[in-house]
Amino acid sequence: MKSHLIKFSKSIAVLMLLTSSFLWFGCLPDHNDRPLPDAAFVSIYHGSPDAPDLDIYTEARKITQSPLRFGESFPYSQFFTGKRLLRFTPYLAVNTLLESEFTFEKDKVYTLFLANTVSDLEVVQVEDKWSDPDADHAQIRLAHLSPDSGEIEVLLNGNLKLFGEYQGFREISEFKKIEKGKYNVEVKSRVTGEVLVSSSEIDLRGNRVYSLVIRGHETPINGSKPLSIQLITNYIKF
Repeated sequence: MKSHLIKFSKSIAVLMLLTSSFLWFGCLPDHNDRPLPDAAFVSIYHGSPDAPDLDIYTEARKITQSPLRFGESFPYSQFFTGKRLLRFTPYLAVNTLLESEFTFEKDKVYTLFLANTVSDLEVVQVEDKWSDPDADHAQIRLAHLSPDSGEIEVLLNGNLKLFGEYQGFREISEFKKIEKGKYNVEVKSRVTGEVLVSSSEIDLRGNRVYSLVIRGHETPINGSKPLSIQLITNYIKF
């Protein structure tokens, strides 16, 4: 398990340098003269379509160095294990939009998905468990974060139901193995059968782990973000 986490941490560090607007920020203090305490890896995704840019605090400590915008992730970082109190505020503001306690276990990897509208803001916590990808395959999961789309059906290349029949709001699937290549994505309403949003030729590469996120409002209100599909890279095996 430790060797897997070492590979994971190295890959995450390289991925952040390549793709992230954030600088590496460890939530553990850096003391080179003593053993590091038990830690978990945690990422935080902003998926609330009408929430503002955010600052994030653990207890009284601000952990974001830049505003966390809709569709962005605070990259995997080391957090102390046990119960941690996280607070979300508008960027450079003092009022709190959400404050909640989360439990992190040693050597586990998590994503916290901020979901729903700002008036009902909530966090979906999931443990990120995937199989090691290979050169010809990727791992991918589905995150349904659209508050007003109801149950959806996600089809790859017209007929592949990789994530099952239907997905409800706030549902995060398990990671699934898939052959590398280019895929068309259609998101259909379970109620009407109509295509709500689609994307052509998303490129899934081998040795990678992805999250396919359905986010935004089907019917935007008061300037909220519209329904869209986002592909996030969680991990690259080097």
